[in-house]
Amino acid sequence: MRANAGMSAIEGDMPFWARRKGVYFYCAVWHIAFAIVAIFMRSALGYDDALEAYNVQSFEWSYTPRNPSLYDWILYGLDQLTGSTAFSAPLLNYASMLACALLLYELARRVIDDRRLQALSVYSLSLLWTIGFDFHPILTHSKLMIAIIAATLIVIHSLGEERTLSNYLVLGALIPLGLMAKYAYGLFLAAAFLAALAVPKYRAAVLDRRILLSALIAVLPVAGVLALDATKSQAIVGTTIGVLKTGQDASLFDKSIQLGRAVTIFCMPFGVFFCWLYFRTDRSAPKPGIRDESFPRLTGLILLIGSAAMLFWSFGIGSAQVRPRYFLCVFLVFPLFAFMVLDRYAVPARAARDYAILAALTATAIFALNLTSRLAPSETVCRNCLLSVPYRQLGNELVARYGATPILVGHDIFEGGQLRAALPTARVTTLVPKPYRPPARTAEHCVLVWQPGDDIAPDLSRYGFTAQENDTVTLKWWAPLLDNARSTTFNMQELPQGSPPCL
Repeated sequence: MRANAGMSAIEGDMPFWARRKGVYFYCAVWHIAFAIVAIFMRSALGYDDALEAYNVQSFEWSYTPRNPSLYDWILYGLDQLTGSTAFSAPLLNYASMLACALLLYELARRVIDDRRLQALSVYSLSLLWTIGFDFHPILTHSKLMIAIIAATLIVIHSLGEERTLSNYLVLGALIPLGLMAKYAYGLFLAAAFLAALAVPKYRAAVLDRRILLSALIAVLPVAGVLALDATKSQAIVGTTIGVLKTGQDASLFDKSIQLGRAVTIFCMPFGVFFCWLYFRTDRSAPKPGIRDESFPRLTGLILLIGSAAMLFWSFGIGSAQVRPRYFLCVFLVFPLFAFMVLDRYAVPARAARDYAILAALTATAIFALNLTSRLAPSETVCRNCLLSVPYRQLGNELVARYGATPILVGHDIFEGGQLRAALPTARVTTLVPKPYRPPARTAEHCVLVWQPGDDIAPDLSRYGFTAQENDTVTLKWWAPLLDNARSTTFNMQELPQGSPPCL
């Protein structure tokens, strides 16, 4: 494969969507459009965003054993600038996703000749279910992780082309960032390392003594963070084992169905669209010329090793916990690998255009659904429509009753995160104990906030209290396209200062 991939086609002869400026433009429009909806049209946070909103009330070295802290550190910093996680979480999430897309596109320009296929490889990210659909309402650390994986792939490719000290230094810096973004980055790193050993060009980069410098740079920050909290490493191991062993009692059939379902959902609809394009391409006569297949082999092996790891998880460890999003760390390269394989042949320009249209229509349909669920949050469109529950409006009511700096108590960490986003200047705690507890401070009011359907009585009774509706407020949902919008009632109960939930 030539180093100047794509130079065989003249930029001006390409349709706008296949040019570099076009790819940057459409990627930016896609991410900015979803970010605008998330920032200005949601009345509540997504589930994972709410968990992070609760955690980042202060800067801590560690918040929870389940995830590392890099995402939280960045979110904490953005919160100081924007004033609310309701703004900073979408900014961080979509900036990470955009960075991933553009980095993978720059990598595609190096390893794919056909400029149309370069563009399609990055547009196809939105056709992976986890990225195109799941990423909008849920997931946080995973978004930061994929941006770092994309950067790591570029550095690995660069090391295959030229083993420079700067490349080894950058690799060493990316590894701790990836591990502190999400522990699943370690699976990608292990798969990439094993794959590199099997490909001569990259094996030479791994066996170069300068890789020790990368390892040293990588180990020091991670070891330093773990050393600051000696119990964290044990908690990480315990949490990981717990996740891996979830569902061990399930039958072999159920485990097989869960694994097959996870793989299928993750790859759809990209798998169908790509097969359609593949069979529209004449594969009887590959393009002439010598091609370097090192990077396609590397990414193919990463996919193979990742698949083997998931098989071992499902049938070796015996877990029924496998979810589509768990494939992200190793299957992120799937579209790039698929288009590198297809690049061996002359793909008809019309077929590539039709694929681009299908990708655009799919992305538009998902955006339209996302937008409609905010403008008309009916049960038909989004069932419980969590993102439209009027927590943002609740913030104004809380300020009117208790001032700008009360202590708010939510039932669990999810409710706590919603309250914290609704009133960022409040200190928020939870009835259900969590590893993170915000720093104590005095306040004139300590208020428990819950909805009538919440089962708070058992948790409240542990502190010797019973639920009392001292005050209630019913708020109508923001739904400009609905004549009869739903409403939500919030109950508020003042708790004694100094009582355990308020500490």
